[in-house]
Amino acid sequence: MTSARARLPLLFVVLLIALPATASVDYYLSVTPSAFVVDPGAAMRESVSVNSPCCRTNDPTDAVVTIPLPAGSTNITAPGQFGGAWNCDVAGTTVTCRTHLAATSSSFLPSSSLFVVDFNVPSSTDGLRYVGKATLTTTVPDDTPSNNNADVQVNVNHLFTVTNADDFGAGSLRDTMARANESCDGRISCKMVFAGPMRIEPRSSLPAISACGLTIDGGVATGASLDLERPVEIVGSKAGFVNGLEVRSVCGVTLYGLTINGFGANGVVLGAPTPHRSGQEYLTVEGCFIGTDTKALEARPNGLRGISIESPDAVAVVTNSTISGNQRSGIAIWFAYTVNIYGCRIGLGRGLRPLGNGASGVFVNGGNAFVGGQIAYNHDFGVAVGRDAYHVNTEPEGLFANGVLDLDWGLDGPTYNDPTGRMPPAPALIDASYDPVKNKTIVHGVLPAAGGRRVSTLFVVRLFEVTAHGYVLLDSQTNLFPPAGDLPFTMSETGDLRGRPIVGQTGFYEFPDGPMIDTSELSAALVVHP
Repeated sequence: MTSARARLPLLFVVLLIALPATASVDYYLSVTPSAFVVDPGAAMRESVSVNSPCCRTNDPTDAVVTIPLPAGSTNITAPGQFGGAWNCDVAGTTVTCRTHLAATSSSFLPSSSLFVVDFNVPSSTDGLRYVGKATLTTTVPDDTPSNNNADVQVNVNHLFTVTNADDFGAGSLRDTMARANESCDGRISCKMVFAGPMRIEPRSSLPAISACGLTIDGGVATGASLDLERPVEIVGSKAGFVNGLEVRSVCGVTLYGLTINGFGANGVVLGAPTPHRSGQEYLTVEGCFIGTDTKALEARPNGLRGISIESPDAVAVVTNSTISGNQRSGIAIWFAYTVNIYGCRIGLGRGLRPLGNGASGVFVNGGNAFVGGQIAYNHDFGVAVGRDAYHVNTEPEGLFANGVLDLDWGLDGPTYNDPTGRMPPAPALIDASYDPVKNKTIVHGVLPAAGGRRVSTLFVVRLFEVTAHGYVLLDSQTNLFPPAGDLPFTMSETGDLRGRPIVGQTGFYEFPDGPMIDTSELSAALVVHP
């Protein structure tokens, strides 16, 4: 006969099994701003979502989200986006939203988990960097309460306005630059704007730009066509042999939508900070005209280069700009960490009219560079690579009608095999013919062994059709892990290219899964025969 003491463990287990599980949830909160930085008084939106991690079952619960906004925010509304299941109210600058979250069995929540908060940021021109803390609370206990908070970030530019075209005095460019240098220390984003179109003619060198996080904005729309006017013009013809805008900041400067011309030296300089401070110097030049008039119809040369980059720590981006008509090169890279140039007209003006620079379009003699865009009508080379450059990747599609060569390593004319090994060996195209049965153009060539080839690396040979306005990339390319000697290759291109000239270019990858870091000069042209 079983004793009562022997039956107790079994009874205890049965009781444990019978107990209902405790209800729980696991949600996390995220808040995403519509823009990283805005101007004073601008409209802004915070998108708020309540999410569940993968593969989690949640019990039903009521939820409350509280979003604090910066003091001075106005026009605050919280529409219940995606079905309107959130009910929100506003008290001062705090938004509180409530909803019921149904039970879930996956990471995909019903639409009621998302809502937005719209508002206008404070209108003070002193700027703002605000980080508030949004919170999520649920009536059912949350297993991971540590992720029930999220930052609410609002960044408003400290705004400086150039109110007149005078060279000195309150509201002048010179005065406004000095105030920005003094005030912009990196804690708040800064922006310099202009009261309207103006022609500014300094009579001596302007202050070097040492401000942190400063954008100088000429007032054109983001991504504006290069055929549209840049009506804020800074003209150096009365300033003597000086640079135009000289950037010496380690905290990031953007030049946007300006016309800069007529300076005795360089239009724009990115140089080392004075006094020296460690750190990378970031410069973005976007939507500017450098070396032309405000409509990019005529050359208004700077006496040396359009842009001169002169610091080994420089990180620069030059995009959607016209850099033409300068006495020497459009862009010269003397020292740099890395420079990306794309989407520009260098040597051309409005409607692609010739406005060549007096030397090369782009001269790279230091650091790493990626070069693309339309580069034409320059006196010497489209892209010239000097002996002190490190890695240079040039897309040739927009290169044409440059005086010596469109792309040159060494400033010495065609170099198909670089004995130093810096430039990948250019492919030698031997024969090209059309096969009508297969509708294929067949190209035979050799990747030469000469040139100090780097081992255990990937080379890519690409073919281009030569046209009057650049090089058209064909579909075909071949990836090569070459041995020590010459490597023959065969490439095929769909279609009939008879009578049309083609060239080849070699790209070099240090790692097969990394970016292309060097490209060769273009091979000698070969006409496809019948």
